[in-house]
Order: sequence, then C-alpha cells, then structure tokens
Amino acid sequence: MKSPIEEAARLLDSIETMVLAVELEHGGAHAAPLYFVRGKGFALYWLSSPASLHSREISRTGAAAAAVFRPSRQWADLRGVQIRGRAAAVRKSRDIIDAYKAKFRLGNELDSVIARSRLYRLEPRWMRLIDNRRGFGWNMEWEFPASEQK
Repeated sequence: MKSPIEEAARLLDSIETMVLAVELEHGGAHAAPLYFVRGKGFALYWLSSPASLHSREISRTGAAAAAVFRPSRQWADLRGVQIRGRAAAVRKSRDIIDAYKAKFRLGNELDSVIARSRLYRLEPRWMRLIDNRRGFGWNMEWEFPASEQK
C-alpha cells in the first residue's frame, strides 16, 4: 500500500463524485452530489450554477465539507476522504477546466454549459482518510494551513 497521504490523493483522483455539504442560513444542512476534479494539493474544484442552493450558501459563509468514497458492500472495503475547509467561486482556470473535461471525457459538447457555470474550489483546512482495509475504523487526519491562493 502507498503512504496514507498518497492513498488519499489516488482515491480523490479515481472517484468522480463528491457529496458537498453546506450549512443553511436558518439552521440545518444541505448536501449535493457533484462531479469534481482535484487540483494542486488537495483542493477540489467543481462547476455549478451560482443560483444553486449550495453555491448561494458558499457565497454567504465561505465554508463547506465534502465526502468522497468508493462504493462498497462490505465494511472491510470502505475507503474514503472527508474534507472541511474554505469554499468559494474562483476565476476559471484553463488547466482546471481541461482537467475536468478530461476526467469526465466531455469533449466540447458541454462548452456552453461550462461557460454559464462558475468554477468553485474547496480548499481543505482538515482532511481525514478512512480505510477499513487497514483495519476496522482505521483513519488518519491532517490539518492544512490557510492557503494564500485567490
């Protein structure tokens, strides 16, 4: 097995969907499944409408959490990554958009949808890798300093 931090990166790169969670203004939480791509380090990027509930709450709070996991039917196969951090709409990056299009084999057929969408980034402040292959409940956590990326 790879080191835990390498395993977390490989897992994020091999899974297409994350569940993004945000806190709602009047209490409660909202979760949305979204396609994502990993950028530099462990930053997660996705495209979304600024009118969607999760986008509006990110605009309001600047915070989000995500869960990324490989589907499994047996407890011993459960593997995933949990992330909490700062989230925001960011300027579209050709490199990130190209990586997104390549990961999902989009070609150019959704360029008009991508043009109407905003690019968002979740910059982790905390991350946990869960890997039951290493033993039931095995996990490792990391904390990351605030990024200077804009």
